[in-house]
Amino acid sequence: MYAVLLVIAALTTSISSLPLEYDVSQLPIGRAFFAAGREKLETNYFPSNDVSTPKAPLAVWRTTTDGMAEPTKESSRLKILAAKINTQRGINVTKRGTETKRWLIVYWSTFFGRRLNLHKTFDKRDCPVSCEWTSDQSRAKEADAFLVHGRDPRPDPPINTVPWILQTRENPIYTPILKNASFMSKFSYLKSYRLDSDFPDPSVLLPGVQPPVPFKNKTGLIMAAFSNCEAVRTEYMRQLMKFVKVDSFGACLKNNNGLVGRYGKNKQGTDFRDAKSILARQYKLTLVFFNQDCDYFVDAQLHHARDAGSVLVVMATDKPDEFLPGPYLNGSVIKVRDFKSPQLLAEYLKYLSNNETEYNKYLEWKRKGYGDITRTAIGNFWMPKYPLYCQVCVAMSKGKGHKESLKPFPCKARQFEDWGITKGA
Repeated sequence: MYAVLLVIAALTTSISSLPLEYDVSQLPIGRAFFAAGREKLETNYFPSNDVSTPKAPLAVWRTTTDGMAEPTKESSRLKILAAKINTQRGINVTKRGTETKRWLIVYWSTFFGRRLNLHKTFDKRDCPVSCEWTSDQSRAKEADAFLVHGRDPRPDPPINTVPWILQTRENPIYTPILKNASFMSKFSYLKSYRLDSDFPDPSVLLPGVQPPVPFKNKTGLIMAAFSNCEAVRTEYMRQLMKFVKVDSFGACLKNNNGLVGRYGKNKQGTDFRDAKSILARQYKLTLVFFNQDCDYFVDAQLHHARDAGSVLVVMATDKPDEFLPGPYLNGSVIKVRDFKSPQLLAEYLKYLSNNETEYNKYLEWKRKGYGDITRTAIGNFWMPKYPLYCQVCVAMSKGKGHKESLKPFPCKARQFEDWGITKGA
């Protein structure tokens, strides 16, 4: 029995370690969800409400994939369906607490313009409550809640007498509707990158503790691979490159062609994210400059570079420590905010690249592990008790929605002065 549990844990952990937006396209169900090169479905775990020591997730869920086809574009049929349902009143909703109740969540919106073909079920062996998820809009009258993706907010779900859940991993600078008070007021639950969400769902996964390439064997100094050339981070990197060598493989200030394109694959069949991680193993340092500084916004760059065993140089929100829990991960990154200018940062990076002892302090967690990360939001997210879809159903069953609905996401666009630089300096 113990051996069986180990196998299940290994399989579940491998699924939970998929990158942002998790590349499930290589799994059987993933191929049904997405056409090649599209954004990845946000299907990692939700955190447990259990505040005890996190355990490796052992719950296994069943997914029905019979007859799944490629997602289809939004059709007028769905809009007509919504209009018909919206005219009905007096819909019966089973009360909370009934033993035989199966909670049904309908994924109402498209996902980056594509219609999902989703059907997941849980029973009491997998989840404290019986639960079902579907993207079948014809079942709207049965729904206990609707989920809406922030990038595809319309049409609205047809029924407003059950909770609406907002899903997003995009920050409000690139998804302005998140700053719209009227829009946000429609929702009772939030599933997002923010660690203060009802269901925290950041793209930063539990990093692996496999040994890094030894200091003396690393052949590169600093690498970067940015595809979105946001003005401030691009200018900061340009000024940094005046004082220290940076190999730039992305679209921004590109000076090296050794990496596959963002949506392509190399001759070995490795895609951009995996190829970038493999490349980062050979570099002592990796620039991890996020595209905005919104609270809690940290994307998968942090995970990929850290997992590779390269030391991260981070330009981000002023709350990155919440993604770096415990005594060892907390000291694993170099924060751009700690330096008054790109020149001072460059001097420190050159010093570190020639000092093995000081450099290895940033990778101490690879040798010692994570330490105690219990009672932290990111720790619970990394090692939850139940899968994310189950956690939503549990929340529904307990009626834990916001009484006053969601508030807009506060964030202003990054400015040059925020980072102590002048454009063109």
